[in-house]
Amino acid sequence: MEVLFRVVASEKDVEEITSKDDNIHFCFRPSEKDIFNIIRKNPKIKMIQLPVSYYNTLSNTTRKILSMNNIEINVGNVWGHRTDIDKYKIVEI
Repeated sequence: MEVLFRVVASEKDVEEITSKDDNIHFCFRPSEKDIFNIIRKNPKIKMIQLPVSYYNTLSNTTRKILSMNNIEINVGNVWGHRTDIDKYKIVEI
C-alpha cells in the first residue's frame, strides 16, 4: 500500500502542518509538545512514521498520546528526501 506522508524535518515544519496532512513522517524524534502541536493543527491525523532509532526512544507518554488519539505509528525511513524540493513523499508500507 502506498501512503503519502508530509515529511517533517524540524520543529519549524510542525507549525506548517495543515488539515490536509493526514500522515506525518518525522525526521527527528518528536517531543510530547510536537505531538500535541500536530494534533492541534490536524486532529484527524491517521499515522505518523518514524525511523527505527527514533521509534525505539519514543517515550511511553508519547505512545499513549498517539494511542488515545487513534494515531497509528509506522516505522520507516525516507532516505535522501529533500524537504526544500518537496514536502511530501509517497512511501510503500
